[in-house]
Amino acid sequence: MGAVVAYVGVLGDALVRAGSAAPLLTAPAALGVLALVLALVHRGRGLGPALWLAAGTYVAFVVHVEHRVDPTAPLVAVLLLLSGELAAWSLDERWRIRADPQLAWRRGLALAALALAGLAVAALVVALSAVPSSHGLLWTVAGAAAAVGAAGTGVWVVRR
Repeated sequence: MGAVVAYVGVLGDALVRAGSAAPLLTAPAALGVLALVLALVHRGRGLGPALWLAAGTYVAFVVHVEHRVDPTAPLVAVLLLLSGELAAWSLDERWRIRADPQLAWRRGLALAALALAGLAVAALVVALSAVPSSHGLLWTVAGAAAAVGAAGTGVWVVRR
């Protein structure tokens, strides 16, 4: 249920702020919610396309409505991460295997730490991308280092 709430939160925010472009974004948003619900019902099939549809709908919103860096992008990224992780966790819980009771706590803490770290890095990248490049070479280098660090962190997390 938490996965669907996080997913709908991302799409709902984009649709509310889209204004006149909302009808264009409604169909892919609804299709993404349907794909997520079907993925939860049918053992994860369609989870990837569901997340892809949410991210694509958000990118379309930013391109067609915002025309600039969206300051809520870090929250959207964290909500999509949580949506995918909570959906995968929900699917994992269907196995009838007795696990260590502390495993759920450790997994929850790891997910919370990952979400908070992702939020911090994404907020840093968005903040640095908003700084005009005319503010000097130091800020440009810091922005590039933050972007590389964010990408490197993502690659490192995926490999773990």
